[in-house]
Amino acid sequence: MGQKVAFWLIPATADRIFFQEAIDRLAENYAAFSFTPHVTIYWGEFADDASLTEILEQAVRGINAFSLQCDRVLYTDQFTKTLFVQFHPSIILSQITESIRNHSQSPADFTLNPHLSLMYKHLDADVKQSIAATISLPRTEVFFDEIQVLLTPDTAQSQADIENITSVISCQLPGSCE
Repeated sequence: MGQKVAFWLIPATADRIFFQEAIDRLAENYAAFSFTPHVTIYWGEFADDASLTEILEQAVRGINAFSLQCDRVLYTDQFTKTLFVQFHPSIILSQITESIRNHSQSPADFTLNPHLSLMYKHLDADVKQSIAATISLPRTEVFFDEIQVLLTPDTAQSQADIENITSVISCQLPGSCE
């Protein structure tokens, strides 16, 4: 038996502030809840005794802070992708994800689809479309300089699930993990 673990790519300070303010504003306006801005780069099961710090350090060895190119703001019916910024594929990000997957106890059927969620809330499609149309991004790229490792529940379908996520490791790019 293992533990469910997520790896989150976290925006650098200026971008983190922008996205946190956007997430907080949407949460307040639509009775949703706030969460840390992030891009999920892997989610899967790891042995209870797996050295998550070592796995992450190997995955990011030699990698500096980097940016992802924004595509557009989109929405879906999926709870964790209610409203989000879609990014273009990234070779660096794919390499990090594959390195993490290769160290998983039982590699998950995780498909990297880089996006940064802005809201977790079940809403009608017309409401999501209206909100998406009002969001403008300040730049065409977002900078990232941190990866966090989090213990997660088996699903992320409700606020209670999201509130049960616990950050256990943080790693600045480049640098060491704690």
